[in-house]
Amino acid sequence: MEAPLISVIVTCYNYGRYVAQALDSALAQCYPNVEIVVINDGSTDDSREVLARYQDRVRVIEQPNRGHIAAYNAGFAASRGEIIVLLDADDALEPDVLSRVVAVWGPPVAKVQWDLRIIDSEGRDLGRKFCHYDAHYDAASVRRSFEATGTYRWPVSVGNAYARWFAEQIFPLTPDVGPDGALNTVAPLYGDVITLPEVLASYRVHGNNTWSATGSDASRLPARIRLRRREVALLQQHAAELGVLLSNEDVLDHELAFVNYRLMAKKLDLSYPGSESESVSKLLATAWRLLRAEGHSLRPLAKHALWFSALAASPSAATRGLMRLRFGRGAVQGALVEARARLRRSFA
Repeated sequence: MEAPLISVIVTCYNYGRYVAQALDSALAQCYPNVEIVVINDGSTDDSREVLARYQDRVRVIEQPNRGHIAAYNAGFAASRGEIIVLLDADDALEPDVLSRVVAVWGPPVAKVQWDLRIIDSEGRDLGRKFCHYDAHYDAASVRRSFEATGTYRWPVSVGNAYARWFAEQIFPLTPDVGPDGALNTVAPLYGDVITLPEVLASYRVHGNNTWSATGSDASRLPARIRLRRREVALLQQHAAELGVLLSNEDVLDHELAFVNYRLMAKKLDLSYPGSESESVSKLLATAWRLLRAEGHSLRPLAKHALWFSALAASPSAATRGLMRLRFGRGAVQGALVEARARLRRSFA
């Protein structure tokens, strides 16, 4: 079989500090048939100067600042690959990820997904993974989960490779959904989802990205929940067009992150879609059910259990402090990593 062309689409807005690492990771792939398309979305920092160093190896498209969604739409329209990987400019790929994707690729595959290493703003490994896949989480497992609940365990953008024929059903993206949510939510309707149960990319947590910002800024919680509801509505729209009957289950009751967001919002007395019919005790029970069902290993299970117990039991006045402690711990862990490194150097 001829090696399929893979398009790595990189979006950059004021990430001059990080984009070279992202591009170096894409250029260092063991797999040979790769095109790299970079959309510089009106950056005002040194991103343009950094990208100029790569123009003989990647395709750089300059555009006025139109936002993340418009940048990905432009990148997809300019790409030619049979397989699509979305790489934010602050993330990075492992050298063998694309060869691993091609090894499991085939006509029924809508997407391939893999685990992510969580790193801090300086690129230090924080010792955390997303989504903690194991070898038993195969395409059949994804299919069973999706048919029963309308969802499954999926990582953010850098943890996925999409079939172009599937992505064409979703692009161009609209501003009312997220790229991750739109593509990953709908993928099982169109084909198989293959999981590679190992770390094949790095996702950077820092003050400017969604993971960190949603958790540390309580005001964003209701908006994030509303966004997810719109992504579920997109799933329902595609299912209706395809004549697929979805589960009657509430998707957000089967996604631990959104049980967490709703529990935090409830503790802070923030209104969100459906909040009037939910309680702290109900959401905590939902979290326990998911933790048991997802089969986490002991360490992540203990961490999740400790977090949900502390969140549910704490007075509302302490909730913001707990959130800062959890979602800002990357900076603390990074400082500890650096301190240990300095200590080792001093005794070397």
